[in-house]
Amino acid sequence: MDRRTRRMHRERGRRLKLGIGGAVAAVALAALGATGLGQAQDAPGQPKPQIHHVDLTPESTPVAAGWEGQVGTDANLVAVQWDGDKDAAYTFEVRNGQGQWRQAAETTVFDNGPDPGTQDAVHGATPESRHVSEPVWVGKDVTGVRVRLDDGAAQDVTLHVIDSTRGKKPETNVESTSTTSTPASRSSSSRPSGGGPDASSPTQQGAGLGQGLAVAAVASLVVAFIVRRRRAVAVLVVAVVALAACAPTKGGPPPGPPQSPTSIPGGIVSRQSWGGDLPWNWGACPNGPEYAWVGDAIVHHTVNSNNYGPGDSVAMIRAIYAYHVNTLGYCDIAYNFLIDNYGTPFEGRIGGIDKPVVGAHALNHNTGTTGIAVLGTFTDVAPSGAAEGTLTDLIRWKFKVHGVNPFEQDAAHIYGHRDVNATECPGQVFYNDLPFIRNNVKAGW
Repeated sequence: MDRRTRRMHRERGRRLKLGIGGAVAAVALAALGATGLGQAQDAPGQPKPQIHHVDLTPESTPVAAGWEGQVGTDANLVAVQWDGDKDAAYTFEVRNGQGQWRQAAETTVFDNGPDPGTQDAVHGATPESRHVSEPVWVGKDVTGVRVRLDDGAAQDVTLHVIDSTRGKKPETNVESTSTTSTPASRSSSSRPSGGGPDASSPTQQGAGLGQGLAVAAVASLVVAFIVRRRRAVAVLVVAVVALAACAPTKGGPPPGPPQSPTSIPGGIVSRQSWGGDLPWNWGACPNGPEYAWVGDAIVHHTVNSNNYGPGDSVAMIRAIYAYHVNTLGYCDIAYNFLIDNYGTPFEGRIGGIDKPVVGAHALNHNTGTTGIAVLGTFTDVAPSGAAEGTLTDLIRWKFKVHGVNPFEQDAAHIYGHRDVNATECPGQVFYNDLPFIRNNVKAGW
């Protein structure tokens, strides 16, 4: 065999090895995809919220103030939907395992909503398009729910029930109503309105950095060994594998600077921590999160029971997410941030805590604002000092990120929901505390 032939054989061998090395890298990347690329990461110990609905009145039959419907259910969160008077008012009562009844909350029409022209507005409910109540957290020890129409007239009354603690569809056994007909129960999957994925669908986000680098390291060893003298090519292959493994997939929110819990007051509980398995509603909102600017903060309460423990907060937020996405048809949870009454802050809507993400928390006033909701009802009582302290620190931090100057105006760019929409939110006592929160935001500047 002459020298030229030997060179040709060596060149073929190198090309073969390079092809094998590239194939190994591709297989490693495929393995990464099978184990997590673009897949939702389950929140530890948290079952997926389950939703059910039950019709409480015969079709098109009107009911008046004083009407009641009673359902045997073990749901954690309930809400009512109806046709008729927009301003109809309801009371929810719940029965515990010992058969005792207590009032859970009084509620009226859901007063959040998207801005016209946003993706949320395409399929999402507004106070004008659909009469639905605020969701009410009723807790874990529940065997029944009673709905009473206190004011106004309604028809086609539907009870929405959500379980976010056990991973099973809540019961909906109609026990009695004030009408003579027996309403029909109907099941519903947890599929978001607009053809989006259900709660078991993957979120479209990249795999973790550690996972990507681990697979890249394996590919690196194999490629470097096979290619040997083509180390530059090996490095290039490894870099491609690592970048592909760690990058967000199509449609995900744009990347932002890394955040650590200590970089924001109190250590915000990340969306991945409490709801990594709860997806953006890609079917209804295919363009991903929408961005604008932040010029004001709007403060809310969630009209939930105040009788909850610190271990209930995540389940409450997951149930609110299910109501906003699966029942109301929004792109994601409506609020940008949530705070429990123990002072723990939570990241809300996907898109980045330091980004001007457009929410669906204040009809016609989401663009240019950040919406922060405190879990509870604060009509007659104030939020805890811990909750108000966290709210103050969070607003101050958010304003500094976006260059908002609270000294420009008396309101310090901090408003209650009632300042921009016709609503009682965030409750009278909480609203009375806003001047102190404004002053404290400035004082710590």
